[in-house]
Amino acid sequence: MRYLFSRVHKGGRPPLRLPSFLVQTHSAATPLFWLPTDRQYRAQSSPSILSTSYQSQHTRFFGSTPANMAASSEVLSQTLSSITSIKLDQLQKQKDAYESAKDALLSAADKEADVRKRAETLLDGREKLPSIRRADNPMLSADNMKRFVEQAAFDPSVSKDLLREYEETVKKELDMTSNKYRFASMYGRMVREWTAASGQDKKMSVTEGGDKADKDDFVPVGRKEMHEQRKTWEEFVFTPKETDKDAIKRYLEDVFAGSSKDCKRALAELRKSFEELQDNKHANWSHPFTVLQVKVCIQSILRSNNITGEKRSTLRDFLNNSVVLQEIADVLNMRMDARASWTWEAPVVVEQRRALNGKYRFFLDEDLLHSLLLEYIFRRWAVLISQHFGRFTATAGVWKPDTKPMSKQDARRRQFFLDEKNPLSKVDSVAHEREDYFHDKILLDHLPEWMSEVRGGYDSSEADSKEDTRDSPLRVVQGLMHRLEADILVQTHMGNELTVLRSDFRWFGPGLPHSSIFAVMEFFGFNEEWLDFFKRVLEAPLRFKGDPNPDTPFGTRKRGTPISSTISDVVGESLLFCLDFAVNQKADGTLLYRLHDDMWLWGTTEKCSKAWKVVTEFSEVMGLSLNEEKTGSATIHPKNKKVGLESTKEEETAKISHNLPTGPVTWGLLKLNASTGHFEIDESKVDEHIDELRRQLGACQSVFDWVQAWNIYGDRFFTNYFGRPATCSGRAHVDSMLAMFARIQQKLFPDHAGGVGAYVKDMIASRFGISSIPDGYLFFPTSMGGLGLRNPFVSLFLIRDDLEKTPEEMLADYEEEEERAYRRAKERFETYEMERAVNKTAGGSTRGQDSFKDLEGEPFMSYEEFTRYRELTSPRLKAFYQNLLMEPKTKNVELKGDIKAALEDEDDWEDMSSYDKWVVQLFHREVVDMFGGLTVVDKAALPIGLITMLRQSRFHWQG
Repeated sequence: MRYLFSRVHKGGRPPLRLPSFLVQTHSAATPLFWLPTDRQYRAQSSPSILSTSYQSQHTRFFGSTPANMAASSEVLSQTLSSITSIKLDQLQKQKDAYESAKDALLSAADKEADVRKRAETLLDGREKLPSIRRADNPMLSADNMKRFVEQAAFDPSVSKDLLREYEETVKKELDMTSNKYRFASMYGRMVREWTAASGQDKKMSVTEGGDKADKDDFVPVGRKEMHEQRKTWEEFVFTPKETDKDAIKRYLEDVFAGSSKDCKRALAELRKSFEELQDNKHANWSHPFTVLQVKVCIQSILRSNNITGEKRSTLRDFLNNSVVLQEIADVLNMRMDARASWTWEAPVVVEQRRALNGKYRFFLDEDLLHSLLLEYIFRRWAVLISQHFGRFTATAGVWKPDTKPMSKQDARRRQFFLDEKNPLSKVDSVAHEREDYFHDKILLDHLPEWMSEVRGGYDSSEADSKEDTRDSPLRVVQGLMHRLEADILVQTHMGNELTVLRSDFRWFGPGLPHSSIFAVMEFFGFNEEWLDFFKRVLEAPLRFKGDPNPDTPFGTRKRGTPISSTISDVVGESLLFCLDFAVNQKADGTLLYRLHDDMWLWGTTEKCSKAWKVVTEFSEVMGLSLNEEKTGSATIHPKNKKVGLESTKEEETAKISHNLPTGPVTWGLLKLNASTGHFEIDESKVDEHIDELRRQLGACQSVFDWVQAWNIYGDRFFTNYFGRPATCSGRAHVDSMLAMFARIQQKLFPDHAGGVGAYVKDMIASRFGISSIPDGYLFFPTSMGGLGLRNPFVSLFLIRDDLEKTPEEMLADYEEEEERAYRRAKERFETYEMERAVNKTAGGSTRGQDSFKDLEGEPFMSYEEFTRYRELTSPRLKAFYQNLLMEPKTKNVELKGDIKAALEDEDDWEDMSSYDKWVVQLFHREVVDMFGGLTVVDKAALPIGLITMLRQSRFHWQG
């Protein structure tokens, strides 16, 4: 036995002992997990407790040097692989034994001339056959059948035809068990194919410098765009861009303090808060790590895209080991106290990965202890910045409203004619709902709201997101597009033009000048100590994966931030918050719907033009470049625009429009159609991805890889980037998605009328020699022994029926209701006026209307005046607007017919997802006929553990 850990403090926990085969060592004397002993701890003074020699010991496990990675994860992987081999070998022996015994039983039965004897022999022998873990066949009662056969020995009414039917039924059940063995064996062969392919792909190749590289990410030559994008990235990251810090501070002073006295006071309070947050006495930056905090950091890192493979498995293992978590917390507390002398120590490995959108991303493979320490520090700063910027914008008189307020005279008229108690209050209105949404969901969206927040990224699957406490960025932007479509419908209904603008920054992460970052931090009051720490973290020594000399950095980061990291969120959101506020202050309260560097604007052409001018000025001051490829604008005109509008106004609008960027408004695979006001699928972009999907599927070396690639790309990617269906887009959008998925399969599988399912059947048949594969085997979930191949049509048909009315039909209903409301209000007022006139003639009370004497005798307000302030006053419009934003509800298929009988337990049906219920109901007949029930193969016979572990690793796309 060896010591895995030594105590850090006197009287601490006893050291954890593990068998020697679980402890990797770099030399005979140095265990993999190394912490200072009591003597070593006492021998070091506090400032130098994290000496280079001490930290280098940790690097052997947590870092990215040649001999690292956790023994526990490797042992777990090896153990699961061994168990899988044993299970598959045992399964083959059981299959051979069963087939041999089955042949003997059938031969014995055939020797019986009497049909009743044959049936009796088969029923008796059936129970003695070696078989997969036996479960009662829900479609067959062998006990009943035996009793009926015994009855036939005496009762002539039990005919020979009936007995022959029993005989064939038992034979069919024996064949069903053979089918289960056959498909279980094939599943095992597919697992071996997968692990063999993974082993080939993931072999660790040693370079001249001794560094290891995952071959699944390594492309010997690589695509042209891979090299081009790396060259561009290097030009940004290793070349500093110096901006004028004084000019930046003057600009920010004008934005934050030059607007009003309220803004100036709020800025002073904000700076005072930041001053306190940097002080250990107020903010308690000393010894913050507990087991819980370490867990929070691990979970946050796991939800990011930064780490892959063994490190991901290692962190998952840590989550369930309180001893390890406590030891990590102790070490991190030491490092936190010594952060003034913190350094990277060694070059950080940069890994270039291809995303499905065709862009290459450059991820850092950091030392795990560095990752945990920095995750805590910057996550805490992210939460604090989010809270204090939020308080700043909530201060009275600071944030400008985006809707023009109602005049006092108009408010008096609404009080008089409509008897509204407080027309200036907009609580139950579209305007109020829009402001709440902006501040709750959009502003500073990339910053966590609290430390324990769990949130995925753009590529998160539904399974990954189950434990999330907040919508992913993808869900947020999809919801934002619903808002845009709803606003287009509402504004054009009110007779207004709506201009839409979308843009982002070119290479924002790699291209963000450090001088701009620090100018903004200095403006808000960050002190030298923290500025120095941020600088040391940003200016990391970098080298690319596979570089021949692992100890020599390729270069030092002089510009930009690391992708998918908390520090990039902190500095990026801090800087771009200044843009949010500048647009609001300088463009008449306009809301910049910004999700990180992805920007959306909509409103009047005049306001959008002002806002765009602010965006371009900000970009110049901060040293940023706008991305022309993703920048565009469109103006949507009201469909019922009346003829006779003043030509001068149209000319003025046209003149303003020239200041806006040209190009289409796009997102994902969608393009805004200015004539309809709806987003539509861009076929040309889809075609590009069809070609790429064909390439990726062709590169898969195993059936399981092929299925996983299809599920991620062919189903999830297209579904996400076609846009989530909502009431505002109607059933027409769902139907366009269905048509596009049909087109994708026709182009990918032109020789297979059955689409992806038929193609996979042929692939399995050619590789494993098995034909007559039921559709259910392909599409059933893995928990039922299926391959879990996703069918993109099912999710859409689950919701399609809930979209009965088009948005335009709903709008017509709203207009009718609004007109009825106007007539009712007019009738109430005129009735009251008649009663008031009678009372006045009789000398009675006039209900305290003396303050409205100037309005007495006027006719009731016009319909135009009644609807003038809909966005500020109408609860009816708010309800209509919210209905437009609703996503369709799932309508489950009914549990009917023979599938109900095939279920072993109806609770199993309730536990299924809506998708699985549809798939099982649709494809169950062939499965039941071939396997005697809904389960293709019992999961106890399958290597579920290994499959689950392999599927938890990130899928790597061909470069």
